[in-house]
Amino acid sequence: MTIRPMLTLAVAAAVSLWASAQPSTAGLTAAEQLQLLKTNRELLEDLLDQGMVVADANTPLDRAAACQRSIDRMARELQPAVARSDADRANEIGDYVERIVVEGFVPNFEIARRDAKPGSPDFERVKTMHAEAHKSLDTLSATLPSEGPLSKSKRLQQARAKLADASAKLGKQDDR
Repeated sequence: MTIRPMLTLAVAAAVSLWASAQPSTAGLTAAEQLQLLKTNRELLEDLLDQGMVVADANTPLDRAAACQRSIDRMARELQPAVARSDADRANEIGDYVERIVVEGFVPNFEIARRDAKPGSPDFERVKTMHAEAHKSLDTLSATLPSEGPLSKSKRLQQARAKLADASAKLGKQDDR
């Protein structure tokens, strides 16, 4: 039921990342273009791999865990974008993270949370995963500068808002 949307999301994100790297090469050296292609290729491969893990997962909790790994991968992609003061890339990554959270993590996590019985190993795993997802989003948000010229960029502010929205959609930890 949730496999096709997740796989579609992974493929769409990967193709979009690849396509976004193509026209923005004006003014870049051949070495810079090659590095950009290599970086996007690695991200594309990682996201497709995670999409396959989601598709192969047997439980909603395992699918949510695969989405969590995709969120963490996007965090690793955000750091160099911020270091380059690339607000457009940061905003693009914010889009992907928000979609992964809203369309992948949250639906699977909600099913897993509903099905986990208090005191069971899955119940503890759900609680841990929820905290880790919030931590990942907090880390992503903290990567975005709050001072300096980049912090005033409208695109960076949009990225920050997307991450805050994704965090809000995770909801608060419940103590059932």
